[in-house]
Amino acid sequence: MIKSIKGKMVLFQGMMLVVVLSVLLILFLSGAQGYYYHSKMKLMNQAFNRLHEKDLEKLKDGDSKIVNFEEQKLRFVIADENFRQIYVSANGKGKGAVIDGRSAKAKIKGGIIDKVNRFDEDEFKTVNCKRRIKGRGIIKQGNHKYYVYIYEIKTTKNILFSYYAIFFTIVVLIAAAIGMIVSMIIANRISKPIKQIELNTRLAVKNGYNVKIDENQEFKELSGLAESINTMVIQIRNQIEILEEEIARKEQAENIQKQFVNNVSHEMKTPLAIISTQVEMIQYLNDEEKREEYCKSIIEETENMSQMINDMISIFSVQYENENLTVENENVSDVVRKICGEYKKLFDSNHIVLREEYDIDTYAQINGKLLKQAVSNYVSNAIKHSDEKSQVTVRVLDLNETVRVEVENMGKHIDESYKDKIWDIFYSGDANETLNGQKGSGLGLYLVKSIAKLHNAEYGFENTDNGVIFYITLKKVQKRDQKQLN
Repeated sequence: MIKSIKGKMVLFQGMMLVVVLSVLLILFLSGAQGYYYHSKMKLMNQAFNRLHEKDLEKLKDGDSKIVNFEEQKLRFVIADENFRQIYVSANGKGKGAVIDGRSAKAKIKGGIIDKVNRFDEDEFKTVNCKRRIKGRGIIKQGNHKYYVYIYEIKTTKNILFSYYAIFFTIVVLIAAAIGMIVSMIIANRISKPIKQIELNTRLAVKNGYNVKIDENQEFKELSGLAESINTMVIQIRNQIEILEEEIARKEQAENIQKQFVNNVSHEMKTPLAIISTQVEMIQYLNDEEKREEYCKSIIEETENMSQMINDMISIFSVQYENENLTVENENVSDVVRKICGEYKKLFDSNHIVLREEYDIDTYAQINGKLLKQAVSNYVSNAIKHSDEKSQVTVRVLDLNETVRVEVENMGKHIDESYKDKIWDIFYSGDANETLNGQKGSGLGLYLVKSIAKLHNAEYGFENTDNGVIFYITLKKVQKRDQKQLN
């Protein structure tokens, strides 16, 4: 069974061509003979009427009126009432075409004498015989009457139609062959670009959907098909890229979680070991000052563990929020002002001066809870890294298209080599020390980075003349705008 478009088109067009030509052949064979007979009979009637105009007694060999009809394959046998030869056509025409003698008498006998009962004085009768068309009639001129027998050349009709049938059959076969060739050419012109589109589609699948199909096709339908396939390929490629990014993100998250668990296990062991050791030592110490020192150390390690646990919970919360972050238009200055208010007592207890600077128009689309965690990390780090009687400055700046939150302390500068490392999870400097010599979990700045990325915000630090500035830069919006990020 033929399944290709090209094969079916060739077969269908060939069959249609054969059917059409066969119908024409049937119509020709069924109608052409009738038309031929009618034309010959009409011609014989014309010849008979022309003989009426001639003086048959004076009819001569080579008469132009007779010759004209003889050229159209008619032959004449004319005799008077006594069956005397007046004119008998031979196989030729023109002068010398008239015959006499025994051959002429035979034609008169066979065509007139033996069929005299078939002549009618009132009309010229034509007969369509099996092998030829014949006509008989009587012409009266003066006191004489003339028998006129007109017939077409023997077997002319049969030979003619045999040639017609053979010729038409050959025409049908040639036309069918030409039609098949033309059909194959047309089918090939249609199927070739389809085959090319199929090949390009396979290549697109094989090469990661990076092949574009030519849309400039000869046929409008194929151009539309190529355009649709290109659109589909682009969409598939985009979906694949999204899936690859999602898979990479999931793998990264899994790796981070594994690293997180391993690091947490390691980080927890140290303070737990310290606490366990110091608790055991307390019961053997009689020195009150030493006992108080150990108790403070236990409290400090407990607070560090508590902070680490809180940071871990916050990180898991941020990872959850990454799936669906809901934001609202809020005045960043108001959020930061509340944070500073909560840390006021901590600033006072550490004898550190807090300075606040707020611009008025500082609206951004934020998740207030998460931004509060990020800024709180900056503020607590600034306190931890500041000496007594130093100053920490918190600013919220309107920078036309962005809103920038800055926390500046008067601590030591951060080496540029740490520029990227300090944002990594569990990175807290050499020997689990922060950059200014204080202990840290290494989770705070990683949490800030995660929150900033969720808000599509910029983050970082800058060394200044007096210390270090940590910042987050958010895109500014109008107060009336509302939006939810997914």
